[in-house]
Amino acid sequence: MRRTPRTALAALAALGLASAFALTGCFSNPLDSVVENVVSGGVENLIENELGGDVDVNIPGSGGTSTLPSSWPSDVPTPDGDVIFSLGTPGNWAATIIVAGADVVDAIYGDLEGGGYTLISEADFGGLASRVYENDVYNVSVSASPSEDGTSTVTVQYIIAEKKSQG
Repeated sequence: MRRTPRTALAALAALGLASAFALTGCFSNPLDSVVENVVSGGVENLIENELGGDVDVNIPGSGGTSTLPSSWPSDVPTPDGDVIFSLGTPGNWAATIIVAGADVVDAIYGDLEGGGYTLISEADFGGLASRVYENDVYNVSVSASPSEDGTSTVTVQYIIAEKKSQG
């Protein structure tokens, strides 16, 4: 039985709430890892059932790790970092990666441009910067926002769409 999009949204909201609690340190008992594993595993299964893809979720602070989907396009420059969320469906991919700093984001932009991608739009929303690139095969959106935890880390969000799958 397929779940409704409302169910998927509720699961994503639950993941967001659990992530917020994990980042603020609201959980401090031995059941933390059990709760985190149940939430992330449930969300992964729900999204995989809805979209038929590969989903990997890591709640920040849980000590777990996520990886990029095996189908992640190899010609899209991707930095080293802590993969928090990844998703791969036929022709579409998304990931959230925490990287060491703003210089890593600049390197991503340079690697995309050096790899034949053309910048088609950019925006700065006062702390959240977003750029969209394209080549003959993919549209790649890269958004970056600085950490709010007092470190120099930056959260990078990738959204990749294969052009032939865009209709």
